[in-house]
Amino acid sequence: MKKLIGSLFLIFCLLLLFYSAHMYYTLYKFNPTNVEQNIKYISSDQFKGRLPGTLENQEIATYINTELKKSGLKPYKGNEFQNFKVKYPKTIKGSPYLKVSGKDGILIKDFVYSKDFKEDMVNFRTNHLTFNKSNVTAINSDYIKVSTTDGPFILFVPPNNDLSFRSSFISGSKYNMYIMVTNQSLTMLKDLIGKDNTVDCFVPYEVSETSISNVMGYLEGTDTSSPPIIISAHFDHIGTDLNGTIYNGALDNASGLSFILEMSKYLTSLGKPDRSILFIGFNAEEFGCLGSSQFITKYKDYINNSKVFNFDMIGSNNPIPLCIMGAKNDTTKTPFIKSISKICESEKIFFNYLFEDASDHESFRKQNIDAITFCDNDMTRIHTPKDTYDHISLTAIERCYNVASKVIVNCTFKGDFIILYYKECFLISIIGILIFSSLYKKSTKNT
Repeated sequence: MKKLIGSLFLIFCLLLLFYSAHMYYTLYKFNPTNVEQNIKYISSDQFKGRLPGTLENQEIATYINTELKKSGLKPYKGNEFQNFKVKYPKTIKGSPYLKVSGKDGILIKDFVYSKDFKEDMVNFRTNHLTFNKSNVTAINSDYIKVSTTDGPFILFVPPNNDLSFRSSFISGSKYNMYIMVTNQSLTMLKDLIGKDNTVDCFVPYEVSETSISNVMGYLEGTDTSSPPIIISAHFDHIGTDLNGTIYNGALDNASGLSFILEMSKYLTSLGKPDRSILFIGFNAEEFGCLGSSQFITKYKDYINNSKVFNFDMIGSNNPIPLCIMGAKNDTTKTPFIKSISKICESEKIFFNYLFEDASDHESFRKQNIDAITFCDNDMTRIHTPKDTYDHISLTAIERCYNVASKVIVNCTFKGDFIILYYKECFLISIIGILIFSSLYKKSTKNT
């Protein structure tokens, strides 16, 4: 009987060794350095901030498609790209100016672009504004609100008096144009307007319509009747200002995109999943999550019971927790969020929660589809020219992988124990074989 048990134990250890060794040598090893290098490339000056509607944004969409194909992913429902129309801020001829003239038309003050004033990118329904004190509807220490026959406008002091911050473009926003001014400039404007002078402002942008694309790659599972698990990240950013200053968007969100591209290599190396996986690079997140909204409009019937893992800002080098971001109506007790937090706890990951409609999970939650965003919620350089790849942390990337990979494998490979813990299984099998050998030698001597 002891020999039988010993033989079965040895067979078990050998099988475990074989399977775990096979996983070890064939499995693609997720590499944070590859993620970092991809962040460096995608956020490079070559792509000029990846603003939707620009050639550089299209080039990144093509690059994503190429990388997903390299991972062996296929089109989803026959499509690699999902094209849709958006309005975007298009640069036109001319130089920006903010001037004040007297009643006689003589120039009193010519403010300097980027030093005294600058456009905020929120909207340019009207790009030229002329007004005097009769057009002012509200005024205080932070802003001047104006209404003319062309519509409402606002001149305001940005947080920390910093003109380098650049907002997202929102075509349906309240004001026709948003102009940032310094504290000193606002004080001077209020004084000059009070003396019944005329303010004249022009910014060479116009709102134009164009076609842009989401990018999709599909890994079919054995259970094709179930909706896919969705792994996503947006790849657009906010372009350049009128001085040519590039907003590279390394953390936001070359990082999330690079993360899912590396994750696609890892997951495809595991073989055919039980449940299909759909990778999506969303466009126009910076325009109000338009890409994810358009995706749901077209594919909602196929994803009603999907689970969505979105990645936005992964790899901050500041000492902050990994953030599980749900929608504004979610809580820590939302089942999907609770299941992920348990894995963070088991892995001893430093994490927190944020409940905001602030990334592409928003579009899915509005349709009652389980969705979260993994995020390093570090806003110190976001939407400024300082958001560059040299502030990326490999440790933070690996931290997110340690959680996300386990959650996703649990969903797509039915929590295959050896996939999750193949290294540990390899060591256990070696130890088991050594123990068996030792016991066998002792029993032989005793005989």
